[in-house]
Amino acid sequence: MTRPLEGQLLSPSGRVYVLRVWYDPEASAPRWRASLQEGGHGEKKHFASIDDCVEFLYGVLLRR
Repeated sequence: MTRPLEGQLLSPSGRVYVLRVWYDPEASAPRWRASLQEGGHGEKKHFASIDDCVEFLYGVLLRR
């Protein structure tokens, strides 16, 4: 088991993301939306769909 880096949510073996998913019934075409934030304090990215969010994560994993 690896020890977490002091005060960080990022380790050499993985990343931590906060995923928020919600339904937006008032959009022109009601749909599920998502946002991702790396760790608890990283930049927040917003996505117009769950598919866009998953595609982004897939790209991040491929670059590793």
